[in-house]
Amino acid sequence: MSLRALIVDDEAPARRKVRSHLSGTADVEIVSEAANGLEAVDAIQRLRPDLVFLDVQMPGMNGFEVIAAVGVDAMPAVVFVTAFDEYALDAFDVEAVDYLLKPIRDDRFQRALKRAVERVGAGDDERDRLARLLDRIRPVAPYLQRLVVRDGERLFFVPTDRIVRIAAGGNYVKIHTAEGAHVIRETISRLEGRLNPEQFARIHRAEIVRIDCVKEIQPWFHGDHIVILKNGEERKLSRRYKAHLLRDHAE
Repeated sequence: MSLRALIVDDEAPARRKVRSHLSGTADVEIVSEAANGLEAVDAIQRLRPDLVFLDVQMPGMNGFEVIAAVGVDAMPAVVFVTAFDEYALDAFDVEAVDYLLKPIRDDRFQRALKRAVERVGAGDDERDRLARLLDRIRPVAPYLQRLVVRDGERLFFVPTDRIVRIAAGGNYVKIHTAEGAHVIRETISRLEGRLNPEQFARIHRAEIVRIDCVKEIQPWFHGDHIVILKNGEERKLSRRYKAHLLRDHAE
């Protein structure tokens, strides 16, 4: 069975180079290419490739931010592609993550590809490596600062400080902002773990609110409460989740 690969690089010649290296590989199928971080996030979420060749240094959204936006748990196996960056390379070596230096040599490419193919489906081990790498590379931003959303054919960022509330719907969530709502493919539990708990609170099994958007909390029936947002919306606060929000709102 062939593996499905995605090539991500903001430079077309670099994408062609990776494609050329893969051209003689019978067990790898290239499913798409992405020219920037936004396209990469969309392609990973939409196509679910087994393997990503991911450029590190891209304008607007670099390779590490792509992983943070997708979420470590949802990332396929990764081979990083980078120009020389001593700090990043040291981190790659420490965490035993595969990387390729530009310009890419064929023998080095084939070794990295072989190791990556062996790691496809490695599960927790691969996720742990990526999580440690993100901690090492991006120690000052452990939580999401923005989300990637789609509006028709357009992809754009929604900063987390623009979010009012998040509502779950199966494997999708609806992101509500003052300007409108956007649906992304993500579970509410996984997204909750990537949001700053000082800024966001789960109020129900299917809903998260930004704490700054809460106007007041009123008691309701059977130990539940009603959260009244500053925009006038009323949302149910279940007993299971009330401690965090009540504590922060009291402050």
